[in-house]
Amino acid sequence: MKKFALLLGFATLATGITGCYGSNVTETGAINKYTLEAFADVEPLAENVEFNVGVLSGSTHGFSSYLIEKLGGYEHANIDAEIIVFSTGPILVEAMVSGDCDAGAYGLGGVLAGTIGQGFVNLGAIARDYHTLQIYSPNDSEMVAAGEGAQIPGVYGTADDWRGKDVYLPVGSTLHYMLGVGLAKLGLSTDDIKITHMDVQNVNTALRAGKCDIGGLWHNYPYGDINEQATPIMTAEDVDVTLMACFAAPGDVVADPEKMPVIEKWMELYFAAVDWMYASDENLSLATDWFLEWNDSNGISSEYDEVSAHLKYQKLLTLEENVEMFHTPSDAGEFSKLVEYNVLPLEFYVEQGSYREKDIATFLEPQYFDSSVIDKLVAK
Repeated sequence: MKKFALLLGFATLATGITGCYGSNVTETGAINKYTLEAFADVEPLAENVEFNVGVLSGSTHGFSSYLIEKLGGYEHANIDAEIIVFSTGPILVEAMVSGDCDAGAYGLGGVLAGTIGQGFVNLGAIARDYHTLQIYSPNDSEMVAAGEGAQIPGVYGTADDWRGKDVYLPVGSTLHYMLGVGLAKLGLSTDDIKITHMDVQNVNTALRAGKCDIGGLWHNYPYGDINEQATPIMTAEDVDVTLMACFAAPGDVVADPEKMPVIEKWMELYFAAVDWMYASDENLSLATDWFLEWNDSNGISSEYDEVSAHLKYQKLLTLEENVEMFHTPSDAGEFSKLVEYNVLPLEFYVEQGSYREKDIATFLEPQYFDSSVIDKLVAK
C-alpha cells in the first residue's frame, strides 16, 4: 500500500496523518481496468523496492504522483511508494537533503534552491507552472477603471497607473518574478512600487474582503469565483513568462545504481499516467474527481470547475514535450529551452539580491540538467 504524509514545517513530518489509500481508492476490478489501460507497456521492477518521493500540495505536478496511485501504477511496477506532501519547494529541498525523500517534483523555487544550494539534478519537466500566475484588483478599483491594453495587451493601466501601488504577494516567488517582468515591460522596476509579503491563501481572503487593492494569486484560485469580485490586471501570459516544474533528485541518488532505476520507473509511470489522463474526456473527468479528493485530504478547499481548469491550463507535460525542451536550443542558442525557462528568473532574483551573480554560472553547469532518463524512455 502507498502512504501519504503531509509536511507541516521545515523538515518536520506530521504524525498521525499518514494513511493507506491503496485499499479503498476504487473497486478492485476498476483498479485492474485502469492499470491495464495506463501501464500495459510498463515493465515492473524485478523486486519490490521502497521509494520516498516529495510533492507539493495543490499543484498539478504534485497530483500526478497521486494519480499514479489511483491508477494502481505503484503496485504494478513493484514500488512501495511513500508520497510526502509539502507546502513549498524549499521545504521539499530540505527533506531531500536530509534523505527523507529520494526524489521530488517542484517548481522554480525548488529548482533554484536545490540546484544552486545542493547540487540536485533536474531530470525533466513535469508541468507548466505559469498559467495560474495572475495579479488581481477589485472590479471597482482604479486599476480596473484604467482599462487594459494601453501599453501591453491584456495588462491593465499604464506605467503611471502602476507607479507607487502596493501589491500583495509572496516575495521571492514566481508571482514576484512575473510582476517584475511585467513592470519591466511597462518601463518600471519593483523599486517603483511597494510589495507587501503575504501568502496566496491570505491574498485571496484579503481581495475578497476588500483589504487589498492589488494581489497575486495562483493554483486553483484564479479559476474560481474570485472572478466575480475582481479582475486579473496582469497575467503570466500577458507578459510572456514561461515556467516549468521539474523532476529532481540529489546528485548522490542519481549516481546510485540501486536508487536511480526506481526514479526512472517513477518517471515512466508518470508519463504513462499523463497519456492516460488526457486520452479522453472521461479519463480527464475522473482525474479531476481524484484531484478534488487529493486536495481535500490535504486540507485544500477547491471546486470541480477550478480543478478542471487547473489541469487544462497548468498542464502536465508529456514525454514528447520533454524531448523538445531538452533538445531545442534557447533563443540565443546557449543552452536548452528547459534551462532558459529557469535561468531567466534566476537573473531577476540576482537583481533583487536573492541570489549572487556567481550562482548563474553554477546553475548553468551542464551536469545539473540531465536528459538521460528522458532519452532512455524515448528509446524504449
